[in-house]
Order: sequence, then structure tokens, then C-alpha cells
Amino acid sequence: AEMAKVLADSNHVPLHRLSLLVHSVSVTHKSLDSMPEDENWKALTRNSTNLRVYIMAFDVKSDDMLRILKPSIPLERIHFDSYITCVSGAVVDLISRQYDKFLTHFILMNDVVDMSGFPDLSDNRNEDPLVLLAWRCTRLSLLAVHGYTVWAHNLIAIARLRGSDLKVLEVTEESIDFDQGELADQ
Repeated sequence: AEMAKVLADSNHVPLHRLSLLVHSVSVTHKSLDSMPEDENWKALTRNSTNLRVYIMAFDVKSDDMLRILKPSIPLERIHFDSYITCVSGAVVDLISRQYDKFLTHFILMNDVVDMSGFPDLSDNRNEDPLVLLAWRCTRLSLLAVHGYTVWAHNLIAIARLRGSDLKVLEVTEESIDFDQGELADQ
């Protein structure tokens, strides 16, 4: 929060890019109370109107991410990488609702060793959070998913929604799953 206040001062040259690294170790040893609030982000973007933010999150719990992601962050790129925790569908849904104007890159990687299979972000809901992300975030040009279940029909929906604007759609083959009805048709 203090850094955001200093950077928001009109005496500073406007920022164009801010890269933030959030790691489970730093979140564990430091309180999230010092994180910038929405008012801090609003003040920073008033002076830096072209500011775009890139967040790399390593093994950060979904509850902590929900506290970090403020609506006024001009989030352009986000990269989740997990070895212990998994990102929730609620975090993906929040990102698609809050950052639909700026988000261009969304990377989701999970290296959690779990014999029961990859986590499914849709949580048995009708709407898949990744499909909603592709629908809401009209500037999305890169979507990479590794180690999470992506249903084949949702992968097709994502590709159709973004069309040729989606320059990179990268999904690990092992992440792609089919409904039993689809397998019968194949």
C-alpha cells in the first residue's frame, strides 16, 4: 500500500507496466493487511492511465488471491503456478468479471500430484469459469491451462468465442476430458 501511494504521487513519471510476484512463502510470513486497497489502485491509475499490471502467483491460496485482487487493478496478465494449492473456479470467475477490459494473458499451471485426477474448475456447475473468461475478456489473446481438467466441449466453446483473436490456446493433452456421451459419438 505504501509503495502504491508513493508511485501515485504526481511528481513521479507515470508507470506503464507493473509486475507483481505473490508467493505463498511471502503471504505466510507477512500480513496481507499491507496490500494496496482499491483506493490505492484508483489513485495510482489516475496518474498512470496507461498502467497495466502483470501478476505471477506461486502456490497462493484462493482465499488470499480473493483478498489481493482489487477491482481497480488494470490487470493485463496473470500467471498462476501451483505445486501445493489449486486455483478455485471462484478466483477465475472473479478475474473474468473484474478485468474484462484489460486481460490479455491467462496462464494456469498445476503440478500437484494427485492420483484422483486433475482439479475441475467448473465444480459441476453449468458454466465453466474458463468459458466465461473467454466470453467476458474480449482482449484475451493467450490462454494456457496445464494440470486442470478442461472438458473438450468447453475447449471448443473457448476457441469459438475468441476466434482468431486468441493467438495461443495451450492445453496439456492430459488435461482434456470428454463426456461419456461425446466418447460414444467419437
